[in-house]
Amino acid sequence: MSEKNEPLMGTPTAKRGGWRKTLERYVPILEWLPNYPWSESLMPDIAGSMTLGFVLIGQSLAHAHLCKVELINGPYSCMLPPIIYAFFGTSVHASVGTGGLVSLLTGEVLDGFGSLQERTHACCILTLLVGLLLALMGVCQMAFL
Repeated sequence: MSEKNEPLMGTPTAKRGGWRKTLERYVPILEWLPNYPWSESLMPDIAGSMTLGFVLIGQSLAHAHLCKVELINGPYSCMLPPIIYAFFGTSVHASVGTGGLVSLLTGEVLDGFGSLQERTHACCILTLLVGLLLALMGVCQMAFL
């Protein structure tokens, strides 16, 4: 027998948390942020993020140079992905950002464009399309690919 306060299986009361669990599955920060150990982890996390930020500034400038786009786009490409991943990512060990091989391949694709401005605009459109495809794959749970 179940206790009086415990809902029976199949009743509407038992299904109330369904939408929240679904939302937490797609936006994991909603699940872990309320349980974050602020007093013991905040300062080490800030120190780690500052160290990562300083390393990524130089690295992102080099990757923008490999793509042959305006250099200011390098740091922009390294700031936004970790912020988005903090909301939607599921691994604490994942590293998101630019990469040398991806930068070289992007530069090859953009080689057909004439001026620096045209390459920069085409690069923005290309990265937006890749980001949308990756987001769609995440929603469709196609990580096995």
